[in-house]
Amino acid sequence: MNTKKYDYFFSQPHQPFFAFGVINAILFMLIFMLSYKGVITLSILPNLFHSYSLIFAVFTSFFLGFLLTTFPRFSQTPALEQNIFLTNFALLFIGTVFFLIGSLSFIFFIYIGVLFVLAAQIYTMIVFYNIYKGSPLPELYDQKWIMIGFGSGIVANILFIIGFLSDSLMIFELAKQIGIYLFLTIIAFTVGQRMIPFFSHVMIEKNEKLLPIIFALFSLMIIFNVANLKIGFIFMAIAGFLLAKEIYSWKLPFKKAEPILWILHLAIFWLPTALIIGAFTGLGELIFDQSFIFLGIHLVMLGFLTTVMIGFGTRVTLGHSGNQMKIDKITKILFYLTQIVIYFRMLYSFTGSSFLFDISMAIWLALFIIWSLKYLPVIVFGRKVT
Repeated sequence: MNTKKYDYFFSQPHQPFFAFGVINAILFMLIFMLSYKGVITLSILPNLFHSYSLIFAVFTSFFLGFLLTTFPRFSQTPALEQNIFLTNFALLFIGTVFFLIGSLSFIFFIYIGVLFVLAAQIYTMIVFYNIYKGSPLPELYDQKWIMIGFGSGIVANILFIIGFLSDSLMIFELAKQIGIYLFLTIIAFTVGQRMIPFFSHVMIEKNEKLLPIIFALFSLMIIFNVANLKIGFIFMAIAGFLLAKEIYSWKLPFKKAEPILWILHLAIFWLPTALIIGAFTGLGELIFDQSFIFLGIHLVMLGFLTTVMIGFGTRVTLGHSGNQMKIDKITKILFYLTQIVIYFRMLYSFTGSSFLFDISMAIWLALFIIWSLKYLPVIVFGRKVT
């Protein structure tokens, strides 16, 4: 087989990981929607399938593509050798495929899958630690918090494994919340507070007390939520207001920014907004004994994490392929779709309408299908954006 046509695809870390992530975003969401509608039957609960696949198949793939590219740059060390990031990709790929097979057939294959994903995480942590240890920089604050976030992801996956073995819903809930708040959110905000002001040509004095406080508040929130003590929203609200105050102090030029930049501004604004709205709905659930169908956690996943993933994913894809850092009308539409899916998901949480659920799922699928049609040729073959 002629392998030359694959040389470009595997030449940079972000390319195979981004391609895998966008395929997973379409495939796993489609399967979740079909299982939720009762069209297909999974070997595990649909919501469990949904949580694990989003955290470890979709977001982790995108995050690894970004971090394996930029972590060495942050640390002023040489770029990773190809065999290192391809080993990582192979472990994650095998783990995800086995998880998918097990979800559609026998749970035994899920056990194999999650162990391969865990191996990919541990391997990545070793890579990050070696970069951290070999960096000539005297100050490695961001790198430290990326590693703390990634370590939390390892803890979350181990808890998922324990949950699969024990079939404990409490363990699953603990794993899910650690995965979303202490893993994905901590990493995304650590990168965001470093890169978004820089891209915006805004000089900020980094508040190095903020991340430890947010991590502690998230931890307390998770403990109270999992223990069903119903006051975790208090810690969520405090975290939201602290983040809002910090981000406001950056004075980002949102109104004057180009779309490639305002999508990142929008993403970072969504984090405190999602936490504050989530806190109010948590209070509402306590007072009125009414469920808002996980609104707070979905606003973090969609408003913050998905928006920042599309924003950074587009920027890295363009910047590392020799394309100009400009976007066309189709990509603008994609950026708008990231927000439209949030609003329909919010309406679903307030109404419980299955029609609105279907609309939000359809918009998610459209978002990633159009993004893949637009940018997969760039990622796989290095084509110029037209």
